[in-house]
Amino acid sequence: MNFPLFVRASLALTSCVSLISMAGAQPGVSPKQRLKTVENHLTRYVILKSSDHPYMQLAARMETMHVPAVSMVAIRNGKIDWAQAYGVTSLGGAKTTTRALFGAASMSKPLTAVAVLKLVEQGKIGLDVDVNQYLKRWKIPENAFTSEKKVTVRELLNHTSGIGTHNGAFYDPGQPVPTLPQLLDGEKPATTPPVRVEAVPGTKFAYANGGYLVLELLVEDVTGETFAHFMKHAVLDPIGMKDSTFDVPLPPTWASRAANGYWEDGKSGITPGKFVEPNLAAGGLWTTPTDLARFLIEIQREYKGTSHRVLHQQTVQMLAKPGLVNWGLGFRVGGSPDNPVLSHDGSAAFQDDMLIYLHGNGFIVMTSGGGGGTVADELIRGAATVYDFPDFRPLERTAIDVSPNILSQYLGTYGFVKVAMGAGKLTAEIPAGSHPQLLFAESPTHFFVLDGPQELQFDKEGQQVDGLDFITPMTHSHLEKSHER
Repeated sequence: MNFPLFVRASLALTSCVSLISMAGAQPGVSPKQRLKTVENHLTRYVILKSSDHPYMQLAARMETMHVPAVSMVAIRNGKIDWAQAYGVTSLGGAKTTTRALFGAASMSKPLTAVAVLKLVEQGKIGLDVDVNQYLKRWKIPENAFTSEKKVTVRELLNHTSGIGTHNGAFYDPGQPVPTLPQLLDGEKPATTPPVRVEAVPGTKFAYANGGYLVLELLVEDVTGETFAHFMKHAVLDPIGMKDSTFDVPLPPTWASRAANGYWEDGKSGITPGKFVEPNLAAGGLWTTPTDLARFLIEIQREYKGTSHRVLHQQTVQMLAKPGLVNWGLGFRVGGSPDNPVLSHDGSAAFQDDMLIYLHGNGFIVMTSGGGGGTVADELIRGAATVYDFPDFRPLERTAIDVSPNILSQYLGTYGFVKVAMGAGKLTAEIPAGSHPQLLFAESPTHFFVLDGPQELQFDKEGQQVDGLDFITPMTHSHLEKSHER
């Protein structure tokens, strides 16, 4: 019987043996010792029980994955436990410090959500009111989907507005930069398509940068201020985030201590101050892990009702209530009812991640790109046992040997997955054309990878392979085999 991955993953988690001693819980252990444990215990998504060397070191992974800079912070018992930075802000440039600015990418969204909820608390907008009532310079165009139901602020916050995927774009400030209405309508000089509703609002989840572009316009139209100015006095200053800004392009004094962002090769990228991301609400924040730690600690404290710097307890508890596919208002919500965890990642030239258990500890890591997303995931799993993150520990699984004769029957392309073999090992490109990943066999027909939740179940009858089931926690797709090899 084929169990969905999320069922098998849950079983694996309950039986997973802790591979790192609970350094954070031991008496007499210093923050520096906890830091060193995290540095030297990066792990993959899956650890093989037969492996003698499951851990990796941060310095080696930065080199292998072409990541010039990493900065990270751990939160323990409601306070910053330590902050540490590695590498250089640019190739051949200055050493990275904990005050070096990184692009937060989509980790900007939770801060935007808090600002919007502040307007709700002030009575200036309603969460469940047609957002067009508040927009002045542009309105969400009516179509067949909005004739049934109008888009609300709540739906924009939790990605259920029906607005389709609308990726951000960088612009050279030396060239024309689109206004918000131009971006929303996809008019030149905008290089992205128009923001439009593509499903009945409230009926499905679709992660939408365009929805947060609408929220940026909302904040400006309601307050009469620029988005960056409102964010500064409504969110950043009250929390004490002195090394954070939504100003674009970055002023020279800020740009001088910001990291360059790099693409996958770790060599080509973008220079601070030389580009603009107009969708500030979705991805325009420049900040440090220390400042993001202050933000997460504030959310944690107000969830418990012990702080009122920006929002009140009832609002933060509403923010942390999971909706469709476990998204709250600005955050992904996980964990358990007794100890929810809020998290969000960011991915552009910079690749970042952050999490906070509302009754526990937290972690923030920011990287300057390259393969930084992979390194950030590995760091979080390394920190999971030190800081008791039950939802982020690696899975421990057993792999078996399968005859090369059997493996050779699986070669081919199945939809977006290409399966090949080299040196007697099966590999998969997911999607086809990407870097191949080694496949490990749980059974002669069921395989998994080490760096993510993807699993492949081959449909086989005798010597004939007709297709495969591609399984992740969110999807279960059947892919037919093409005749091309």
